[in-house]
Amino acid sequence: MNSKQTFVNLQNITDLPKPDFQDLKIPLSKLSIQSRQKKVHQLKLRGHDDKEISEKTGFSLSTIEKDLHDIREKTRLWYENESIKDYCLSLNDSIILCDNTIEDLQILYSEYDDLDSKLQILSKISEFEERKTELFEKTHAVQKFIENEK
Repeated sequence: MNSKQTFVNLQNITDLPKPDFQDLKIPLSKLSIQSRQKKVHQLKLRGHDDKEISEKTGFSLSTIEKDLHDIREKTRLWYENESIKDYCLSLNDSIILCDNTIEDLQILYSEYDDLDSKLQILSKISEFEERKTELFEKTHAVQKFIENEK
């Protein structure tokens, strides 16, 4: 006769803490909507049309269309935000590059004795300073754009 051994005592199972759903930051109704939208999105990505998705999920065609609209809007906002972040990072990288180049040119300036070379270096320093100013103006334009979007 085979007897099964259990590793858990029955008392331990009955003494489990009850989940407190009040602590959830997202309401359960919103979780069900997110779950439905995820399923709708997966079916759309697999090539199903709106009517097929409606039939497969059991939701009305208008609900499916609304979900797909919400998904497209969220995707658009995500891409917009990511492109703004990438643009700001590239501006920042360009400003750092200008600063580094200016520092290198200043070191080079101190190493030269002839006047023509020093004038050429000062001219390049001036060009990079102007470029850096243009980049700063673009960062201000991005900040204004972001503030206007809020």
